[in-house]
Amino acid sequence: MKKIFKFLLFLILFLIPFYVRAEAVEIDSTHAIMYNLKDHSIIYEKNKDEPIKVASMQKIMTTIVAIEHINNYEESFILDTSIFAGMDPDAAVVGFYNGERLTYNDLLYGTMIRSGADAAYGLGVMVSGNEADFVELMNEKARQLGLKNTVFKNTIGLDDEEQYSTVSDIATLLEYAMKNEKFKEIVNTPRYTTSDGEITFGGPVEKSRKYGMDYFIGGKTGYTEGAGLCLASYASKDDIDYLLVTAGANYHLEDQNFIDQKTLYDYFMENYSYKQILKKGKVIKKIKTIYADEVEIKAARDVTMYLENEITNDELKYEYIGKEELDRSIKEGDKIGKITVSYNDTVLYEEDVLSPITVTFKLKPIFIIILLVLVLSILLHLCLRRRRKIRRMRRNRR
Repeated sequence: MKKIFKFLLFLILFLIPFYVRAEAVEIDSTHAIMYNLKDHSIIYEKNKDEPIKVASMQKIMTTIVAIEHINNYEESFILDTSIFAGMDPDAAVVGFYNGERLTYNDLLYGTMIRSGADAAYGLGVMVSGNEADFVELMNEKARQLGLKNTVFKNTIGLDDEEQYSTVSDIATLLEYAMKNEKFKEIVNTPRYTTSDGEITFGGPVEKSRKYGMDYFIGGKTGYTEGAGLCLASYASKDDIDYLLVTAGANYHLEDQNFIDQKTLYDYFMENYSYKQILKKGKVIKKIKTIYADEVEIKAARDVTMYLENEITNDELKYEYIGKEELDRSIKEGDKIGKITVSYNDTVLYEEDVLSPITVTFKLKPIFIIILLVLVLSILLHLCLRRRRKIRRMRRNRR
């Protein structure tokens, strides 16, 4: 089943066409990938497959793996801070204290919303007994998801020479995680208060409102000097879902990861929409068979594409490229060419054209009439000759 899913995903990613003028948008982030999830097309990319440090974006994996191994999110326990003995003391934390009564929910929200190292590290220890075993679960999940350019070495996201990923892989990971209702509930939360009421914190959704990103559903930030400012997020507007991952933004510029994402989201949401570029049955051209029959080359399906609003159908170029005459070797269903739809010499869409007929010899009605007249004329002529012959024979007998 997984192989079938991957094959279908390949078809969707590489066979469905799209048109984007990426150069029209500039961002500070050094790496980015953006999907229109309605047709799962990449609408913006920048060094999408180049290895990067992902910082706390990797807590997406920490969180989804923990969710899939926790039976009761409300289960409580008394925190023994000795479990943090192996954690980097300089990592940013939520601030959980020794003896505090927490729930798994507190650790999950603390990991994704506050991006606390204590919460992420605590999840690994509570689920697997130690961080190393939990990291193995993270890498196993990466293999299951086909993240071929991703290796995890810790639960937190601190830079490690042997730990890396790509924005493409993080996008695949986030899309998978967002299908989990618990994960989606967590990332969509603007602010969270721990179960004991001791600590309250906000996250990416709350900050996105500062920049007027009402379409922002949720996401995960990240920052280290090696990774720069990062952000993996989900957004939705006008019945179109988007997924965007950016990394490598200048960390000296405040909230540059959010500014870059707003730039991309606003650009595509305001300047692109779906429009029908081809209607099923549209006649693109007429060609002939060797017997002078006319064959109409028609579009096989309705085609709607995500395009710049300024593009009109009058500016589109429709072409048939293929056989100009069909001979007797052509059978119904044989490929005879293709239809292309182009804009400014860029092919937006193409489809194969299959012959709608089997080419066979057929007499046209006019020829049939001529043939019948000819046959009748011959028969009439023969009949008249016979009559004249009979008359001569009768005269000779007299």
